[in-house]
Amino acid sequence: MAKDFSLVPTAFTEERSSDGRATTIRQMVFGMNDGLVATVGLVTGLIFSGSSRTVILAATLAAIIAAVSSMALGSFLATKTEVEYLKAQIQQESRELEEDPEQELDEMRQIYRRYGFLDAETEILLARLKADKTLWLQLMLRDELGILPESFENPWSNAGWMALAVALGSLPPLLPIMLGSQPKEALIWVIGLSALTAFGLGGVTATVTANRWWRAGISFLLVATIAALIGMGAGTLIAPLLSSH
Repeated sequence: MAKDFSLVPTAFTEERSSDGRATTIRQMVFGMNDGLVATVGLVTGLIFSGSSRTVILAATLAAIIAAVSSMALGSFLATKTEVEYLKAQIQQESRELEEDPEQELDEMRQIYRRYGFLDAETEILLARLKADKTLWLQLMLRDELGILPESFENPWSNAGWMALAVALGSLPPLLPIMLGSQPKEALIWVIGLSALTAFGLGGVTATVTANRWWRAGISFLLVATIAALIGMGAGTLIAPLLSSH
C-alpha cells in the first residue's frame, strides 16, 4: 500500500514546522550548556591546580574535541534510533491494517467515541477511512500512536547543530586563557565570560518556553556556578598532590 504522507492539511503542516525550530533551539541550548559547564569546570580546576597556560590549553582543547565528537555522535545515534523505531511502528500499523482491517477499524471507532463523536458521526468517519487507506493510516498513526511522520527529526542535522553548539559553548571559558599569559590573572575573565554566557543562554530558552528571561538566565547561571565551584574544589585538592611530586 502506498504510504503518502503529503495529505496532511497545509495549516497543520505549517504549525508543525515550528517544531523544527524548537528542535534546533533545543540542540543548541543543550549543546552550549554542556560545553560551557564542562569547560568552565575543567579550566577553573586546572587553574587552581597550578597548571601552566600550555597545559590548560592542551588539556582543554583535547577535552573540547572529545566532547564535540561524543555529543554529536550521541545526538546522531539517538535521533537515528528514534526515527527507525517510529518507522518500524508505521510498518507494523500498515501490516495490521492490511491483515485485520476490522480490528483496526474498531480501534479507530473507540478513539473517536472517546473524542466525543456520536455513533452516527463515527460511522461516517469510518466509512471515509475505508475509502481512503492512506488517510486511514495517517489518522491511525496520529490518533492511536501519536506519530507524525512529517515531524521526524534529521539525524545529520541534529548532529551538526549539536557539534556547533558544544564548540561555541566551550569557547567563553577558554578565550581568556588563549588571549592571556598568566592563568590566575585570567581567572576573573574566565568566570565573568562564563557567567555572562550562561545567563544569556538561559535568556534564549525563554523564547521557546513560558519562563521569564531573567529566571531562565539565573537558573543556567546557577548550574555554571556549581560546575565552576566543583572544578575549583577539585583543583584545590589536586594541587597539593601535584606539588608533592
